[in-house]
Amino acid sequence: MTFDESKPIINLPDLLFVKYCTETFGLNRGVYNTIDEWFYLENVQDIKVRRENILDFLLYTSESMDKGDKKGKLKFGKGNLVNQLEEYSEHQVMLV
Repeated sequence: MTFDESKPIINLPDLLFVKYCTETFGLNRGVYNTIDEWFYLENVQDIKVRRENILDFLLYTSESMDKGDKKGKLKFGKGNLVNQLEEYSEHQVMLV
C-alpha cells in the first residue's frame, strides 16, 4: 500500500488512525506520537499530509528493516527511531 491507496485511512478520526497504526505496525502510542511530532517539526503541518508521510515512513521502515518479532511489530531500539526518520527523509520525497 502507498499513501495514495490509504486515503480512507488518512481521513479516520485521530483515535482510529492511531489504532490502525498500532495494530498494523505494532507501534505503541509513544512511538506514534514521536513520529507525528517529528514530521510536524519538519514543517509537515497539514494533518492529512502528515498522516500520508507517517504511513509512507512506516511502510518504508517495515520494508527496509527486519520486523522485531513474528507478530509483525516494528522494533526501533533505543535512539534508533529518530535515525530511521532521518534516513527516510534523506531517501524519500516527503510531502509538505
